[in-house]
Amino acid sequence: MSTIGSHPGAINFRLSAMVILILALMYIFLHYAEKAEKVIELQSIQQAQRIIDSALVIVFATYASQGRLDELVDFEGANPFEFLREYQVLPINYRGEIEIVGSSVPDSGWYYLQGSGDLMYAPFHLSESVYFRVLLNYDDINQNGRFEPGQDLVRVLKLVEQKQPR
Repeated sequence: MSTIGSHPGAINFRLSAMVILILALMYIFLHYAEKAEKVIELQSIQQAQRIIDSALVIVFATYASQGRLDELVDFEGANPFEFLREYQVLPINYRGEIEIVGSSVPDSGWYYLQGSGDLMYAPFHLSESVYFRVLLNYDDINQNGRFEPGQDLVRVLKLVEQKQPR
């Protein structure tokens, strides 16, 4: 009685089937690994944003308890990594301050753009850079367009995502 293994070319067929199966599984793995890298990078950005927001809450509370709410305006557009340095929780991928982002793409990581007062995250796996800015959110009670601590109601000092740098 003859079996499938005794036919000429059966070994080549099995080998070809194994190679095709291995290549298909590798393709599936690499496809999902690429998606996972992007998701992990987005989560890293969100984690850094939460840490910065926590530091801003501490700064806000400190200034409010000291009666220095009028000085909160100075934090708008400021480098929040300076607060984090004070609390010794700088992210490992903070690269520092840069003047202007030119045509060359900087290394992946966080940058503070001195000219605009924005934060930039240069991505490693994502397609575009992400920009943030520290903003003082308040109710302008007297409608004059600027914060006055005696008249306006402070809501929050927060890191806000921007579409593009200023």
